[in-house]
Amino acid sequence: MPTYSSNTEQIEQLPMSILEPSPQIVTKDSHFLAIAAILLAVLICGFTPILIRFCESEVGPDALVFNRYWIATTVLLLCNGLGAGHRFWSKSQNLSSQLNEETSSPISYTTQTVCLLLISGFCFATMQVLWSWSLTQTNLANSALIHNFSIFFTTTAEWLLFKQYFHKNFMMGLAIAVGGMILLGLNDLQFEPSQIQGDLLSLVSSVALGAFLMSTERVRKRVNTNTTMFWCYALAIILTLPLVAIVREQLFPISVQGWYGTVILGLNAAIFSFLQIYSLQQLSASFVALVFLLDPILTGIFAWWIFGETLAWLNLFAFAVILVGLYFAVSSPSVASDFEED
Repeated sequence: MPTYSSNTEQIEQLPMSILEPSPQIVTKDSHFLAIAAILLAVLICGFTPILIRFCESEVGPDALVFNRYWIATTVLLLCNGLGAGHRFWSKSQNLSSQLNEETSSPISYTTQTVCLLLISGFCFATMQVLWSWSLTQTNLANSALIHNFSIFFTTTAEWLLFKQYFHKNFMMGLAIAVGGMILLGLNDLQFEPSQIQGDLLSLVSSVALGAFLMSTERVRKRVNTNTTMFWCYALAIILTLPLVAIVREQLFPISVQGWYGTVILGLNAAIFSFLQIYSLQQLSASFVALVFLLDPILTGIFAWWIFGETLAWLNLFAFAVILVGLYFAVSSPSVASDFEED
């Protein structure tokens, strides 16, 4: 006579694809690709303060954010249009669906998803405005260093609010990398009474950056990269345009050189945002914030290369220390985003 197992045993034997709502497959290669994306994003970010300082000679910080992100939105729309055209004319439907699986999947705008998108976009806009303001009231070194204090706020918030615990390798890497940042600060950080307001703006922008990273890490489990970018850009445009009117800033650049710098800054924003938001699908917000400790070093290197600013041996040593810290952090399980959807 045939024997039948219990219902529980039969359910346990079913494949996971039946029991779970089609989770994304995450592999080591996807983590390495995400790490490469965030490293490239940090490289681009290191050049951003120099571009902002150059462009702020013609327009104010609020107008600069407005122009930067309407240009970035235009670039994103053009890229999506070209992608849609490619999908339409592609003869290989299987290849097309594989290349565009993320952008073609339907999006369910639940209340929680919309709230996360609004929080992410608001923090993004706030961070951009405050950072631009700080660059007009303090030096590049102070702004870059303090802006990247977000690692402290992100790690603390993940532990206190979301009960996230970190692997010992990650904490060791964090301690080493922060030690490298302190070494860098000993040589570059300058506290002057006239720059205190700019330094405080950089500090608040770092809090907004940490909130943006944490909210984007969670919203990326629900929507694709392009959708997240559109919401962030839209809120940046909507929030900065009234500020421009209130403070009566020059809205658009007045010279060809000014437009050239602003367009480059818009392209910079589009590429940087895509790489950053894409990486947060696979990497934790704390790890991404840790990688951004490389930003002050890269800013210093670009300032030395372009403006001839002094780059001391202590800067290079601090760079090496931060890289050692990142090596330990990369070897930690805390690299991957372990956030579970509700």
